[in-house]
This record gives sequence, structure tokens and C-alpha cells, in this order.
Amino acid sequence: MFFDSHIHNKSQENGGFLIGLEGFPNFENTLNNNEALKLHNPNEKYISFYYVTKSSIENKINHSYLKFHPRREQYSPNEVIKSILINNPRCVIIDTLNEPFWQSYDYWRIAKIFSDIPFLFSHSGGYLINEFIKICHFQKNVWIDFSLTHTLLGKLGEKNGLLYVNDAINYALNSSFSERVLMGSDYPFFDQNKVVEFYKNMKKLDFLNENYLNLLGKIK
Repeated sequence: MFFDSHIHNKSQENGGFLIGLEGFPNFENTLNNNEALKLHNPNEKYISFYYVTKSSIENKINHSYLKFHPRREQYSPNEVIKSILINNPRCVIIDTLNEPFWQSYDYWRIAKIFSDIPFLFSHSGGYLINEFIKICHFQKNVWIDFSLTHTLLGKLGEKNGLLYVNDAINYALNSSFSERVLMGSDYPFFDQNKVVEFYKNMKKLDFLNENYLNLLGKIK
């Protein structure tokens, strides 16, 4: 049994955060907002996140869970702040792969402004992973996952992966903020089974399942 905090369609998980994907390019086997929201079922441990496009950044959105993708949509931190003010969501996911346009403190500033809202900083910054585990350490309303980052950069712990990425993941999983680390695969872009096996080999899968359920209890 496992829960996946970063999926764009259902797969083998027992619950997870389903993230809609809009705009271009359009990727096969991913859900758009309408499809994702139809699968929203907190009682079955699935939370669907509405993908906020550039054209909808100033709109009132009739859903309590929002996903912002700054690189893909090219909006500014202030636009995201305004959208959160308008919508008062229960939980927010922000994609953190936005070099060189956003810096790590842009994300931190948003989390500090809305300290009563849980934020998931997905991918944990990629190459900037150490900046984002630092944020998670100090900012108590921030959760992180390592989707894409542990697979593409860390090579899931293999020798040809970036050592500092794998060291950072190991540190986070054994840190004082470890209860705010989630498992995310970024399925279907990456193999969910390999991610599950990675954490299972680290003997952290049950722990990450508990983290997911604890966050789910806060936001559903």
C-alpha cells in the first residue's frame, strides 16, 4: 500500500494528490482540470488540485485545492499571492522548477504570508534542493516531495546520480521536519513503481504513508 502526492492520473496508488494539467504541450495520459475534479474524493483518500492557468490567475475558482505552475504559466509571485487571497484555498501546491525566473525566497515569502495554509512545494527545487529543505525546516506550513528530482537528478540513489541530491533526500527523511516529507512520483512522466521501490529500500515507505494521511486529515 502506498500514497502518491504528485500524480497526473490514477495508477497503482491507494490515494493521492491528483493534479490537473492544462495548456500546451498536451501530454498523453494526463488529466485536465475537469477530469481531475471528477475524481476528487477525500473519503477515498484522493484530493484533486485545480491547475491555475495564466488566464484564470485573477479568477475566483470554485475549488479549495489549487496548483500553481509558475514556469509553465509565466505568472509572478505577486499574481499567485493575489490568487490565494481571492480563493482562500485549503491547500496549495506550487511547482518549484522555475529557474531563473523565481528564486527560492519567492516561494518562502508566499508560505510566510499565508502561514495558516499548508503548502506542498513539489519537486523540492530540483537543483536547488538544499534551499527547499531549508525552507521546510523553518516554515512549519510547508511540505515537500522529491518528484522528478529524485528520479531525474538523483537517479533514485544510483551511483551516476547527483550525490548532493541523494544526500539531501536522506537528510530530509531523517530530519526534525521529516513528518512533512511526502512521496511523489510525477506519474505518468516517471515510473511510479521505481519510486515506490526506492523508498521501500530505504525503509521509509510506511513512514511516508503516515505523513500523507496526516496531511490529508488536515486539509480534507
